[in-house]
Amino acid sequence: MRSICAQTDQNFKVFLVCNERPKVGFDHPNLTVIEETFPLPEANTPSRMRDKFAKLRRGLVAARKHAPAHVMLMDADDCVHRELAAFAAAHPADPGWAFTKGYVRDEGRKWMFLRHEFDRFCGTSAIVRMEAQEFPGDGPDGPKSSFILEHGHGVISDHCQSRGTPLAPLPFVGAVYNVGTGENDSGFSLRGWRSKKVFLRKILNARLLTRGRREAYGLYDIP
Repeated sequence: MRSICAQTDQNFKVFLVCNERPKVGFDHPNLTVIEETFPLPEANTPSRMRDKFAKLRRGLVAARKHAPAHVMLMDADDCVHRELAAFAAAHPADPGWAFTKGYVRDEGRKWMFLRHEFDRFCGTSAIVRMEAQEFPGDGPDGPKSSFILEHGHGVISDHCQSRGTPLAPLPFVGAVYNVGTGENDSGFSLRGWRSKKVFLRKILNARLLTRGRREAYGLYDIP
């Protein structure tokens, strides 16, 4: 949340949907915490995914009331570039952008790794323009879903292309996918890259976690 709220342009809002407000000692005027009495998910991926999308839908219902030009869905374990809000605000009529490149960071390591086709891999990977009627409704007669929920990050670019509103590649690396935190549903870890081919690709795509990159994405080590 510190990463998201470190935007250089303050024309943004964040909606955090949860069963219980996190005790993190952090607040921000652009942050709205929505506590819901969703049933706690079971310890399996399908149940956790249902919980995730119920919360995403609730966040979109809240966001609709503010008539945003663009929307970005985020996973809780990712960090974003501090210029995202400024870039979107400078292009209010654009259909949106796909994060075709992103960083993968193994928690506690001093290196990050550039990942191509990042939008097919990570849930925090697209900024999409949405009209008022495309948001899910909060009343019994309102729409239950919307295209951004029905077409996950792996296919949202294809869907936007098919409907005539193609997403452009974001012209900078927009997000960092943090792995090795113990909270990832994907189970992905850089420590599993063993083959020579993958090891070589890993080395070629390695980027040192410099002070500048830490500041650009709001990165810090988790104790």
